[in-house]
Amino acid sequence: MQYYNDEQNSRGAYFVFVALQVFILLIVYSFVYTSLVAVKLAVVKYHLTLMAYLPVVFVMFSYPVVLYKTRRMFREHKRLRATGWMLGWAAVAIVFLYAFLSQLIAV
Repeated sequence: MQYYNDEQNSRGAYFVFVALQVFILLIVYSFVYTSLVAVKLAVVKYHLTLMAYLPVVFVMFSYPVVLYKTRRMFREHKRLRATGWMLGWAAVAIVFLYAFLSQLIAV
C-alpha cells in the first residue's frame, strides 16, 4: 500500500505545470512565427522599415520571462495564480500580435 507523500505530489504537479508551459510556449511561438512571416511579407509589399518587427520580437523575448515568473510563483505554492497568469499572458500576447498585424496590413 502506498502512503500519501506531499513531496512526491508536489514534484508531480510541478512536472505537469512545466509540461503545460512547454505546450503553451509552442502555441505562442507558432503565432510569433506566423506573425514574423506576415511582417516579412508586409515589409516587402509596403516598403516598411525593420522597426515593423519590433512588436513581434518583443513578444518573442518577453513571454519566456513571464513563464519564468510563473514558474517561481508555482514553486511558492501559488499554483492557481501561476496557471492563470501563464494562460492570461499567452492570450494577451496572441491578441496583441493579431491586433498589430491587422493595423499593419491596413497601411
